[in-house]
Amino acid sequence: MPELPEVETIKNQITPNLPLKVKRVILSDVSDSIVKDKDFPLKNFVIERVERQGKVMRFFLDKNRRIISGLGMSGSWRISHLPITEKHTHVQLCGENKEGDFFLGYIDPRRFGNMHFFNEENEKKWLTRLGADVSKPEFNLEYLIELKKKRPNKVIKPFLLEQNFFAGVGNYMASEMCARAGIRPTRRMKTLTRKDLEKLLEATKVVLDQTINSGGTTFSGGYQDANGNKGKGVTNLVVFHQETCGLCLETEVKRLVLAGRGTFYCPKCQK
Repeated sequence: MPELPEVETIKNQITPNLPLKVKRVILSDVSDSIVKDKDFPLKNFVIERVERQGKVMRFFLDKNRRIISGLGMSGSWRISHLPITEKHTHVQLCGENKEGDFFLGYIDPRRFGNMHFFNEENEKKWLTRLGADVSKPEFNLEYLIELKKKRPNKVIKPFLLEQNFFAGVGNYMASEMCARAGIRPTRRMKTLTRKDLEKLLEATKVVLDQTINSGGTTFSGGYQDANGNKGKGVTNLVVFHQETCGLCLETEVKRLVLAGRGTFYCPKCQK
């Protein structure tokens, strides 16, 4: 957490407030654990637009400058017309937009997120670590067939968490994608048929559409959007932290640990 739907929600909430003329950047005393690169002075720049790639937010600035923001386990951005005083605000961009004074604050209680103030060349190098974004046309049947050929022994559920292949997928999404595709999370890539891969693509779209439309998914004490609100995506979950499968409505959901991550599945619906 946050995963692709949560990052997309925050991006969509920030976008209407741009462009933003940033006059100064305020950093907390422990911000060095988050801000890894500073290729340019942290003042007097314009944020023209923001995009998302996988779980990463990309802020496009004037003069071909960039801000990369990975939210880690507990990171989020807040928007406000007043200075942001919320606890654990480690980076605050202070400036003005068409409506007057405006502030963007990066909040991260656990400080597992990362931020980079990059020039265009260094951002391009950094982004090579990400694979196909699962919300974009590049994530298609041909891509999955090629992955099956190259990584036949990968176990599907933990494989989905590898951002250099499946950019945007996190733990709850991976369990939900496998469930809606009818694929047991312990299966290896080489066992997946063409039909299985087609179902996985469709399942990905369903999970993304439902969760983004719900403003992301908030678990206990977790993610908040750019307005400080919780996402309602928990209402869409069919196996993740569920007692009974939300698909067949009768089978007890099983939990196991794969590659150190809690994994949930329905023994009836997933083969």
